[in-house]
Amino acid sequence: GQRSMMVAIHDKELATKIGKMNMANFDRRHLAGSFVSREQPSTIDDPTIKNGFYDAPTVICIFSQDNFMFKTADAFCMAENMILQATELGIASCIISRGYETFENEEGRKLMKEWEVPEGYSCQCFVILGYISGEQPHGKPRKTGRVKIVE
Repeated sequence: GQRSMMVAIHDKELATKIGKMNMANFDRRHLAGSFVSREQPSTIDDPTIKNGFYDAPTVICIFSQDNFMFKTADAFCMAENMILQATELGIASCIISRGYETFENEEGRKLMKEWEVPEGYSCQCFVILGYISGEQPHGKPRKTGRVKIVE
């Protein structure tokens, strides 16, 4: 129960700084090569995007205990629950990976200490929140052959 913790950031300057830390050492060589979304380019699709948080006004960092076997699953379940609730409230949201890489440096460790993140915790992921300016993007059609039912 409740092994992970969150730090929510509403400070635009700080969110931008951490968003740039998120992209600092991003290695595109291992990408599958297909667009995440042609309508809404992602950091994976567009190397000119330097802020991994897309200038979202709210960023939630999810930290988990390093010695907990299911730390990543736990953190991503927390993130997904936030995404579902945000959608219900009409708030745009996205889960962002590369939590560990974002804070695994001197500046990241300094921020974690400032925020009183306990020793032995590391960031697993982020949830970004904001309101869409313009139209809500359309859902993508489902690819065929991706669901199999065995009876």
